[in-house]
Amino acid sequence: MASTSTFPPTQTPDTALALVLPSSHLDIVQPFRSLYDAAAIKWPPHINLFYPFVHSATLGAASEFLSQNLHSICETPIRIRFSDVEVFQGGKKRPSFLVLRPDEESEKRIQEIYELLSSEFPDVRKAVKRQDFKPHLTLGQFNNASEGKIQFFSNKFEMICKDIGEVEMGLATMRRVDGKMQFQGSWGVQEYPVSLSPECVPGSVIQRTTWKFKPPYQSEYEDESEEEETEVESKWEPVEVDQAAEKKPGQNFTLSSYNVFVDVDDITKQNERWYKICKKLISTSSTIVCLQEVSDDLLIMMGNSWELRRKYPYISHSPEKPLLRARNCVILSSVPFTWEEVTSNVQKRSICVAKFQQLGYYTVQDTQNDEEVEKTWHPLIVSNVHLPAYLTDEAVKNRAEYTKEIMSYLETNYHTNPVLIVGDTNIHNEGTVEYAVAHKIISEASGAEYPKLFSSSEFSDAWLIAGEGLEGNTFDPSTNILALENAQSGSSVPIRPQRFDRVYLRKQGGDNLLIREARVAPDSDPEDPASDHYILNTKLSFVDTDKQATAAPLLDLLATSLNDSDLRDLLLENKCFPSPSDITLRHRALESLEACLKGFSDLSQTQSAESTFQLRLTPVGSFGLDTYDPASDIDYLGVGTISTSLFWRVAKQRIKKWRGKSADDSTLNPSDALSVKIVRYVDAQIPMLILLVGDSIRVDLQYCTAVKIVENWDAIPSAPMNSSLFNLTVPTLKKLQAYRDMLFILNNVPNLATFRLAYRFLKLWATKKGVYSSKFGFFGGVHITLLLARIAMLLPPSATASQLVLVFFRHYAKLDWSHEMISIPNTGRVVRYQRAARDKMVILTITTPAVNVAANATSHTLRTLSGELEHAVAKFDVDASFVEIAGTFGNSVGSLSSSVGDFLNGFNRYIKVEVQFWGTNRQGGRALVGWVESRLVGLLAELGKHTPGLTARVWPGRFHEVKPEDGDETTTAAAKEVDEDEKSELRGFYLVGLAPVSNSEMSKEDKRNGEAAFASVLRNFESAVRNKDKVDEKDSWISVSCVKQNEMTTEVGHVVREDKTMVWDGGEADEEGDTIPDEDSESDEENDMVEQLLGEGDEGDGFDDFFGPTAKKNKKKAAAVIQQKTGPTPKLRPSHEVFNRIKWDGKYDAASYVIGYEDRFRGVLEIGAHLWKTEMTDEEFVPMHRVVYFKEKKTGVVVWDREKRVDKIFGSGKSEEKKGKK
Repeated sequence: MASTSTFPPTQTPDTALALVLPSSHLDIVQPFRSLYDAAAIKWPPHINLFYPFVHSATLGAASEFLSQNLHSICETPIRIRFSDVEVFQGGKKRPSFLVLRPDEESEKRIQEIYELLSSEFPDVRKAVKRQDFKPHLTLGQFNNASEGKIQFFSNKFEMICKDIGEVEMGLATMRRVDGKMQFQGSWGVQEYPVSLSPECVPGSVIQRTTWKFKPPYQSEYEDESEEEETEVESKWEPVEVDQAAEKKPGQNFTLSSYNVFVDVDDITKQNERWYKICKKLISTSSTIVCLQEVSDDLLIMMGNSWELRRKYPYISHSPEKPLLRARNCVILSSVPFTWEEVTSNVQKRSICVAKFQQLGYYTVQDTQNDEEVEKTWHPLIVSNVHLPAYLTDEAVKNRAEYTKEIMSYLETNYHTNPVLIVGDTNIHNEGTVEYAVAHKIISEASGAEYPKLFSSSEFSDAWLIAGEGLEGNTFDPSTNILALENAQSGSSVPIRPQRFDRVYLRKQGGDNLLIREARVAPDSDPEDPASDHYILNTKLSFVDTDKQATAAPLLDLLATSLNDSDLRDLLLENKCFPSPSDITLRHRALESLEACLKGFSDLSQTQSAESTFQLRLTPVGSFGLDTYDPASDIDYLGVGTISTSLFWRVAKQRIKKWRGKSADDSTLNPSDALSVKIVRYVDAQIPMLILLVGDSIRVDLQYCTAVKIVENWDAIPSAPMNSSLFNLTVPTLKKLQAYRDMLFILNNVPNLATFRLAYRFLKLWATKKGVYSSKFGFFGGVHITLLLARIAMLLPPSATASQLVLVFFRHYAKLDWSHEMISIPNTGRVVRYQRAARDKMVILTITTPAVNVAANATSHTLRTLSGELEHAVAKFDVDASFVEIAGTFGNSVGSLSSSVGDFLNGFNRYIKVEVQFWGTNRQGGRALVGWVESRLVGLLAELGKHTPGLTARVWPGRFHEVKPEDGDETTTAAAKEVDEDEKSELRGFYLVGLAPVSNSEMSKEDKRNGEAAFASVLRNFESAVRNKDKVDEKDSWISVSCVKQNEMTTEVGHVVREDKTMVWDGGEADEEGDTIPDEDSESDEENDMVEQLLGEGDEGDGFDDFFGPTAKKNKKKAAAVIQQKTGPTPKLRPSHEVFNRIKWDGKYDAASYVIGYEDRFRGVLEIGAHLWKTEMTDEEFVPMHRVVYFKEKKTGVVVWDREKRVDKIFGSGKSEEKKGKK
């Protein structure tokens, strides 16, 4: 044995004795060392025992000595487990080191080996200058790192400890050769060359794994729940993508890009933001989500969310493994994919390239044999990128180089595939770049690089093609506090909104992929946003080349000098777009209503407590299509598993119990729920509950029972029209029709952005021309939607909104409406509809059963519509502007729109239908208005049948007469006075203009017969409209007359103005919900279900006038017992009638009476009857159902008491009972 004294120590760091990690664990550790440790290229992952060790000349002998004697010194390999991360602090010029430290047992074992080896090499031990021995494996070096950054990477590296697990490390002597430490001898570990991980070698292509969550010990078909997750450890498994799986051409999908913003230097408040981001992703209906700047904490939180896992089961990175970089690109998807990482030469970045085998299109190859058709499938390629930031020459250079690397790789490997480049491009808007060049912040050469990054000749920018909104800025310091803070940090240019996040479609290989919509979704709370960026959602569709051959013939794409920017400006001027605050409010309204109907206590709940009732809610109509304006109602559809009658009963009770705030409440916070109130229940063929949410947003709620639809809810949007899921009854299909038609339009209209822009103009045009009202037989929202969708689908996808409008007018102006039936092309179904004689216009729904939405049209309304369409075409022929086509608008008080003026001056005679209502029950006034308007269509039909010599045009709105000073005065006081008069009493009239069909002379007999028929129609109409069941002469009056143009007003000097107030057309809350029927036929089983849904005693808590504390069957039994004992109980007059009597009857003085009402928190309070507020918008408004009693102020005598059933005003209740006994 050689003496250890022959191995003198050295001070030159050329040799070492170390514990070395085996090559089997290099994939775990080496990528992080390659990125963060400058020594990664020189050393294998190791724990130094002696460094320096011995002289290079004697290292061979020392290695031979260890080979001969190591078995008697210690055993190798050595089992080690790393437990935590420690920071070895550096100085101003020295980096800080982040190292893995072994656990207590492993460190003890290493210390023992160290002592044993020290006894064999005592001189080396003495030469090593260290106070104590701390075994460690270095992962990273960080210069001038903040405390927050050190903590950030410490948390990341701690995940590596778990990933490594227990490992067997061997002993090795190392020698420096050409700057690298190479193995001289090894024991318990196989020697391997030292090199950087491929992740840090530019140009490397690394095949990555896609992951899917699968809880162990649980079938993949079982439902996951949060409770199960706490009991069973999560497990993420690699996904094997079946390359031979069925490929479906012509699919629609939605792609989202979202920079979530990780603050490496301050991680204290990020968990709150991560939670908001998860909620945002859950609410995003996307197929693929490309995220940038994802950190480990966010990835773990996303992996822990069962809702996110269910929505996006496939993920590019395992949440159980640490992410390599501080800011990572991650992909979530609802469909499987494979992906690869391509390393870049720029700032150690990489490119994430994913292949979606199920999404793509076929091309047909030319073959010699015509019978054999060879098809090639081209799957979708999505590249998730994050370009370098900042506005400097160096940053622009890096951005250009990074972009060239992306394009080069995609061109080489995916030459014929449809390719999307998605992510945070950090490309500044044109104005910012021009400013930077002008102020020498960047050079002119750098400024010229921007247009070259994604040339318009090679790429289509999704926003420029189908952008929704105004600017498309995803980084907006004006609305996002985080964006403002980051923009202020070192910005050398003025702070402006930027469109950093983009989606580019490569034109090469992208011919069969349509960009249909691009939309930015801002945060609801700009003061506390989820990220400094907003999410960008893009809808795309693959063209099915097989179906193109059998598609309906296209319409000609007409050229026009009009452009979409002018169209947008006109719509902006007329407030046709909802404001950001209005959008936020409406979404909050639906969140509040959903929480209310599902039985949640507030907006923070994500699951309903009950399991017996499943409910799915979705907006339909203009809100679902996103064609709504600030004045639009929201149509809302509920689909559930309980009967319709039971749903209305449960909904009524939950609305009663719901507590929320008014949208105008000054204390309203972003997390607060809005109030929900019942306006009225409409018992129609499809029942509807009209609600008022937040005292300002009207929601029309419909419901249908469809268990199969609820169970397969997520599959419905992509289900074909002939799917077995829709094998339902006709009534159910009718209730689902609005939803299914909406889905078809969203999935098939080529460019939704241009469609929506065109729709808004057509609605504005129809409104101003007096042809927008489906109840009067004109166009309504659904008519325009179906007609325009047909045009959009028959034109090439490149059609602009201006071209859609032009073709719309030209096509439908010359259409033979009396014979043509309008239906949407390429639905894959045979249209079965038998046209009836009364169908003057037929516009059919898309899905079955086929319904004519234009059933209200008459020959007169059709003539009016055709005339207005022809007038618009004439305007186009002379190159009129959009303003000239739509006409002047007359929005100021006292002014008339050009169309209203034309109508009032365009006829010699008019049918004038006067309506007056002076009752105190405003609901009665609204019912009267609805009744009269519903009869006007019948009047037109009768005129068309009996007076063919007359043409009639009804104006779809109400008029009233005012004094000239009131009509022309534009002051706020005058307008307010008119408004107050209208609120207190309804006085208005409807006009039907009359004109002869032709100018030819009529014989006296024909003229006499015509006048007789006309008079008969008017008499019959007046008789019908004054139906005693609909009109109470005590508070209502209706008159029908034929007047000349100068006889419209009843007072000399008065003028006619269009009534623009909505007091008598809308609705106010019905706190009692009494319009909802209580079905006596409900089964005992349904009543038992109500008790389960609402909870024991819920129905009776504080609501005596509802169902009572027990089920209705018990209520009936109790009522029967009372009747046996006491006989029938006289009905008590309701509180609002007593109040109206005291207020309006001359024999009573309201100031002499006091109202006692129940306050929710302070019990019964009193207020003077003359101070009682009946307007729902008033801050002091109290619902009438809370009134307990009325009493005289001086004497204290109670004149009406709800509980004691005393009524001395009308003599009802027990007062009436006493009279009967006398």
